[in-house]
Amino acid sequence: MKFVKLLSILLLFVVHSCFSQQQKELQINGIALSENPCAKIKLVKLIPELSAGFVCDVRDAQIIEDCLELTIIYGGCSGNLELITDNIISTDLKFNMKAKWIEPSLCKALLLTKVTFDLKPYKELIKEKNALIQIMGTTFELYY
Repeated sequence: MKFVKLLSILLLFVVHSCFSQQQKELQINGIALSENPCAKIKLVKLIPELSAGFVCDVRDAQIIEDCLELTIIYGGCSGNLELITDNIISTDLKFNMKAKWIEPSLCKALLLTKVTFDLKPYKELIKEKNALIQIMGTTFELYY
């Protein structure tokens, strides 16, 4: 009888652990997506090669007011995403950005969601040079 009770408690713990792991919310720069309506774009000295790190699967990109909205597919259990830029306008007048997983989920479930990033800190530079915003690893090039 004690064994059955112990087994039931252990099974309940395992089931609870699995479901709580699946329900973790996607994070942007370490902050839950629901608390991060227009996340900060991380400034880096050099954008790493496309093969370095985990690249996010961006399905759509658009600019809404001063936010860049990306439609992404990610492992639906959790994850931590950031958008990076080197703040440089290239010679072909492109402002490069790259979506990158910092902590990818190993979950096999895939979810489609929208995340937004704040363009205001880069607005003057982009508009002054009449540059296109390019999301590296995609074909998306946007006017701001």
